[in-house]
Amino acid sequence: MRNNYNSVVGVLGREMKGDGGFTASRAAGPIAVVFAVLLFASVMVIYDCVWSSTAAGGFFRLQNKQVSASIKPRDELEAALQRASMPNKTVIIAVLNEAYAEENSLLDLFLRSFREGEDTEFLIKHLLLVAVDKMALRRCRFLGLHCYYLETEHNDFSEEMVFMSRGFVEMMWRRTYLLGEVLRRGYSFIFTDMDVLWLRNPFPKLSHNGEDMQISCDHYNENPFDESNPLNTGFYFVASNNKTIALFEEWYSNRKNSNGRKEQDVLVEMKNNGTFSRLNMTVRFLDTLQFSGFCEDSRDFREVRTVHANCCRIVKAKLADLAAALDVWKRSNGTLNATWPAHEGCFKSWQKDVSNLELRKNLEKTAMQNKTLIISVLSKEYSENNGILDLFLQSLQHTTDIKSLIRHILFMAIDKVAFDRCKLLNLHCHRLVVKGIDFFKEQQFTNEELDKVMWQRIRLLGDVLKLGYNFIYTDLDVMWLRNPFSKLALNGEDVQTSCDTYNGKPFDEINHINAGFYYVISNNKTTALFDKWYAYRYNSRGMKQRDVLNMMKHNGVFRQLRMKVKFLDTTCFSGSCEASMEFKEVITVNANCCGSEKAKLAYLTNMLEIWKKNNTTATRWPEINGCHQLRRIGSNI
Repeated sequence: MRNNYNSVVGVLGREMKGDGGFTASRAAGPIAVVFAVLLFASVMVIYDCVWSSTAAGGFFRLQNKQVSASIKPRDELEAALQRASMPNKTVIIAVLNEAYAEENSLLDLFLRSFREGEDTEFLIKHLLLVAVDKMALRRCRFLGLHCYYLETEHNDFSEEMVFMSRGFVEMMWRRTYLLGEVLRRGYSFIFTDMDVLWLRNPFPKLSHNGEDMQISCDHYNENPFDESNPLNTGFYFVASNNKTIALFEEWYSNRKNSNGRKEQDVLVEMKNNGTFSRLNMTVRFLDTLQFSGFCEDSRDFREVRTVHANCCRIVKAKLADLAAALDVWKRSNGTLNATWPAHEGCFKSWQKDVSNLELRKNLEKTAMQNKTLIISVLSKEYSENNGILDLFLQSLQHTTDIKSLIRHILFMAIDKVAFDRCKLLNLHCHRLVVKGIDFFKEQQFTNEELDKVMWQRIRLLGDVLKLGYNFIYTDLDVMWLRNPFSKLALNGEDVQTSCDTYNGKPFDEINHINAGFYYVISNNKTTALFDKWYAYRYNSRGMKQRDVLNMMKHNGVFRQLRMKVKFLDTTCFSGSCEASMEFKEVITVNANCCGSEKAKLAYLTNMLEIWKKNNTTATRWPEINGCHQLRRIGSNI
């Protein structure tokens, strides 16, 4: 500092003297030098204050200034970054296409949130819009914003990129490449999707304790460094360093093996495979209390910084629901007891998913008038003659009360043999197709392939909820002896699930979930639950889906989503783990503690015959090798 100080003073002295010599009075010389020194010292003090505040804990208490470009930019990207950058080489980046740039579309609402938010309007001058088509570039320039044109050779990104369409996925990968280039040039950034409202300046709530990346999530588990949080790439901050540059290079290189997945899913897989740890990165997951979204609303209007229209599929729905959220936030005046509006447009947007046409048609054919149906999964092994499927159907056909329910069952076939048998029996059938597995090829699934199929089942059940349908899911090794709907409560429960053993308390989460029979109501909470459940597939480490759900329950997911979950009494919803002795009450029986298909078939066959003969009197359940009971309620044997 002292050497710089002395050299600048010397330069200032020479500049004051000039080529023709110093012609003013000699007395003026010292005064001028002192003035120059004081001026320079003031500049250095101001610089030092700004820099020290940005380099230490006050990094995000940003100054409302433009950065002065002292270095000639090497290309258009560098020039755009220099124009938009803050003094600490931080910039806000968003991607813009023609559909978003149209008047009264997402761009206008996005900018409106900056102008009407708290301490956010000045951030517009640090916003760099990356235009992916010429119409978007023209609108950006017309509005006097910082713009950069991302040229593409073949793809047209001007139209609306529907969620998970081919164009949507390609645009996300182009974005990832550009952001990696920004990091390589030494710029840190917040990336924000344009469907994010900026209600308050987010920088004060972003930490600077050595984190390399801070990223939003669809749901937050209260642990900011727990990698099981389901990340969302719609809003994140990245510091430029060797670790983050390496991350983005590896991330982009994985596009070749992405199999049509969006870049967010690839990053989730990298996270689950230990990429963050391998690169020695510190990654913080942002609390939905401050960084909210439609998947999980902030619980406090006084704290919320951003609102993301995640869990939403089309621009029209995002626009309507974000505008409603912004209006409610403005009227709330920072009060605690305000409530967010229902995100109805986004919830309904999933009903228009053209890729789900076959599913939608099958649901329409199968469901009852109240949009409720029964769903089960069918495999080649279960569909054999005189196998589990035939026994399941037999249990439904012995009384009129439940025989009528067969037409409301949708069987999800996981292979061609199962699908053909389903069709032969004139049942409602749907193909459960998994990428990378040939549905029409006769094959024996490996354990890994079967695991993928079962996780695809969870995803498809989530899609059913998003399409507005309620359902009972039942395994085929569950005998239906009476109509279960008569015993399912209608008191605001979101989920009602069977358990292996029941402790007498229907709302006690200590009860252990058995995912072989459960009833789910379609609403925002249950769709969020299934999204979160499915997101755990990369982190499941070979666990069954039921075990993952029990782990989520233990970690408080039902409370986080404010769900009402009822555990079903084994007196009515019985199983081989804990058998009901009330033959007058029993509704279903699950072969849950039977180890093999042969044992299940023997147990359920004998049970059905005994029940048909003794359905009003107490008797012993059959004893079958390979099945065991953990505890028998009401039994003295």
